[in-house]
Amino acid sequence: MIDWHIELTSKCTLECPLCDRTWFYNTFKKRLIHEINVEQLINFLGRNQSITFCGNNGDPIYHSKFIEVCRKLKSNNTIINITTNGSSKTQKWWGELTKVLNKNDIINFSIDGLEDTNHIYRKNAKWNSIMDGVKIVAKSNVPMCWKFIPFKHNQHQINEAKKLSKQLGFNKFEIEYSDRFPNEEAKNNLMPDKKNVDNRFLHREKILSNNNYVHTIKPKCLKNNEPAVRLYIDAEGYFYPCCYIGSYRYKFKSMFSPKDGNFNIKKYSIKDILNNVRVKDFFKTTKDFKSAHECCKIQCGVIND
Repeated sequence: MIDWHIELTSKCTLECPLCDRTWFYNTFKKRLIHEINVEQLINFLGRNQSITFCGNNGDPIYHSKFIEVCRKLKSNNTIINITTNGSSKTQKWWGELTKVLNKNDIINFSIDGLEDTNHIYRKNAKWNSIMDGVKIVAKSNVPMCWKFIPFKHNQHQINEAKKLSKQLGFNKFEIEYSDRFPNEEAKNNLMPDKKNVDNRFLHREKILSNNNYVHTIKPKCLKNNEPAVRLYIDAEGYFYPCCYIGSYRYKFKSMFSPKDGNFNIKKYSIKDILNNVRVKDFFKTTKDFKSAHECCKIQCGVIND
């Protein structure tokens, strides 16, 4: 079984400052709106898969046929892991979704703070509608997790948020440390204390500035030495080894560039992609720090210390 990471759509109602989607709009003053074709995705994946719905640019719940996608995947014995900001959907919508999912699935609500702080980073998030969704899911048999990213403005609320998560019926509370602080503005306005920052951020400059820098690497895309974990499909249907290489920073700087039109689920099967000689060679490079892609060095070369 492959553990897939899939971006169903590039649509989202939020304007998070450090999101790829926000960067693209601020840079080019336009939106690129894409949605995966439901039938193409179902045919590509087949049966008995494990899927995480989460995107670089979009939030999965805003796919126009999200519940239909989940229903068809569940009929194919698929385990579904959803990560969402949870905003702007009705109680009725959440009720329909929980009827499709079951106790083997999970819904992760990305809530970065309490009512007075969540919207500071999660711009446009609607607290009341998020709570509507939480309350409906809590009444179902679908497990849910509160994912909390610490920032300067909310790190003091971690314990209070954890306590609230239990009161609301969350099954888990997870802190998800960020490594996205690309400039002085982000560092000054958003970056929390160092103890609450992903250690990839602390090592990135060494990797990028020192050609002689060597580190251990443990590629998270491999299982039993083969590509099988968090393999990424973006909202246009293109395959990438992971969501990091599928981001704007790297997607056009690798052999998986969509400009070449290769490795799209419209044309290729899972077997076609993973048996491609160039793809096999790429995954081989991830096993050694010196030969690995720059993205792999950063994302898999330091966090596993």
